[in-house]
Amino acid sequence: MTVADMIVIAACLAIGYKLVGAMMGKSDGPAVAGSDRTGSPLFPVAAPWHAVLGILPDATQDQIVAAYRTQISQYHPDKVANLGPDIRALAEQRAKEINAAYAEATAQGKDR
Repeated sequence: MTVADMIVIAACLAIGYKLVGAMMGKSDGPAVAGSDRTGSPLFPVAAPWHAVLGILPDATQDQIVAAYRTQISQYHPDKVANLGPDIRALAEQRAKEINAAYAEATAQGKDR
């Protein structure tokens, strides 16, 4: 094996490492859980239901419903149906998060 072969192998390993790191969300900058450097979610981190809905954990049922309606009206996939596929996918993902948070909040409300 020549020196040139070893340089090529090292370069390929370095490039592969960078590509895999970028695809997996690894960054050299400050870490943001579940996102890349731009802040877009790569592997969504489950947030507490109240954080998703933007309210306090001890919110009343009326506040939970109002927050849910506000959030879902902003992110409902039907509102962005005529936009690009990336935006539609983001709206669908966000709507799923909002619906799951609402379901968790209402289930906890029954236990209160």
